[in-house]
Amino acid sequence: MLANAATHNVTWEKLPDDFVLDNEPVDNINQPLLAAALTESLELAGRLPADALTITNYGICATLNNRFVIKAPDWGYVSSIRVSREEVKRSYTPRLQGDKLFHI
Repeated sequence: MLANAATHNVTWEKLPDDFVLDNEPVDNINQPLLAAALTESLELAGRLPADALTITNYGICATLNNRFVIKAPDWGYVSSIRVSREEVKRSYTPRLQGDKLFHI
């Protein structure tokens, strides 16, 4: 039996300024407290550099096979962003705006 490996074309593009993001959270009621505790733990331990980014239900953007995809993990950590914080106010695009995302 031969299996064909699927090929995927992934590109990294920013969220368009006119793209409407849903403001309704889709998480459980405990998630914001857990996310805040994770972020605060990093801050108190001195492990949150000035150019790091922690996110909660935040649009993470990519383009897969010419289709725009946005995901919102419960919590994520980016060790270094290469753009201003204003540029990542609504969403974050790994590799284009900084390091890859570690998420929970």
